[in-house]
Amino acid sequence: MIRIAISEMPPSANGMRAHFIADGKVRSVKSKTYAAWKKAAAWEIAAARPGKITGPYRLYIAVQRDWRSKRAADIDNKIKPVSDALVAAGIVTDDSLAEEVNAKWADNLGGPAVVALICPAEEALAA
Repeated sequence: MIRIAISEMPPSANGMRAHFIADGKVRSVKSKTYAAWKKAAAWEIAAARPGKITGPYRLYIAVQRDWRSKRAADIDNKIKPVSDALVAAGIVTDDSLAEEVNAKWADNLGGPAVVALICPAEEALAA
């Protein structure tokens, strides 16, 4: 099993893309905020040298609840940015190999914004 800690809160999946109109068509690109977060998170993850998992895997994500925020946030909108950062850091080959994904809010992660546990699909986490 691999444990990953990410210091900065991932953007919502709703903020991953920026939309604009060009030549009468709606275009979409990665938002600058998302691209910057993903790059920083991938470097942070890779610097920790946590190991790699090849093949199918299970992903468990805990995200620090932000009581200061007045905006309601959906936990499922944090999954895609975290998955993308794991791929960018080379921890997993492709996020399409995730056999199971579980995400929850946590009240005290002790510092990091996100803690992710990744294990091969055939390995189960102990209770």
